[in-house]
Amino acid sequence: MKRIIIGIASVIFCLAGCSQEKTDTERTPDEDFQIIAHRGASAYAPENTPASFQLAEEMNANYIELDIHLTKDGEIVVMHDEDVAKTTEGSGDIGTYTLAQLKELSVNTGHKERERNPVAEAYKVPTLREVFDQFGDQMNFMIELKESKNNRGIEEKLVDLLKEYEIISTADQDKKPKVVVHSFYEKMLKQVHELNEDILLLKLITFEEGETAELSKKELDNLLTYSSAIGIGHKLLNQDFIQEMNDKGLLVYATDVQDVDVAKKMQKIGAKGIFTNRPDILYNE
Repeated sequence: MKRIIIGIASVIFCLAGCSQEKTDTERTPDEDFQIIAHRGASAYAPENTPASFQLAEEMNANYIELDIHLTKDGEIVVMHDEDVAKTTEGSGDIGTYTLAQLKELSVNTGHKERERNPVAEAYKVPTLREVFDQFGDQMNFMIELKESKNNRGIEEKLVDLLKEYEIISTADQDKKPKVVVHSFYEKMLKQVHELNEDILLLKLITFEEGETAELSKKELDNLLTYSSAIGIGHKLLNQDFIQEMNDKGLLVYATDVQDVDVAKKMQKIGAKGIFTNRPDILYNE
């Protein structure tokens, strides 16, 4: 069911602030251009931790982006990789840990961030519920779904939690969405759409090296049955492609933007926003 056209999407994806205020000196050049803090302010603090999310909030990001998985006992936790070894002193898949066992681990810092935020809980693996409790009043959320044998049923658990916190926006509401769900996995996004059509979805798309960003009519028609936006690596984006997507009904976000000149270019050619590890990228050159 195609439910979002570009006129509606442009309004409901105008995510500038959503209950947070910015001073004149902190505003980005275009407040309609969205800064999505990739795994929080992960260039400066350990990724996907409360410390990283807090710093992103202080840097006035429009969104904090995070990744979710299920524990052995069915709790939604925030971590990028399925293997906990990448960011903690533990080893093995998240799905083999209970929440209590995960809470015994600390995220490896490798940053000076601990000097700024010495609270031990700031570096524990958070549940999604804890993130909503701590940051829900101030921040918006980009939640990434990852396919895994341990994540079966995560779509329904996520939708139930969004309903519980009453943070699902509908197209006819006069307010900006608190949550956008994104993924590389079409099946997972379609499952979320089937569970609740009011949840805004963003499809992450990759292309082979040497390819240009191009979508066939069949691909576009399929995307428009469930998604209202796409995310593509910035190197593949150009103004003509973005305009074509906008005309068809899809907003375009640039991923992996870490350089201020690239960020400004994405603004200029019409991208709706950027995923960046540096949420201060446009006002702290």
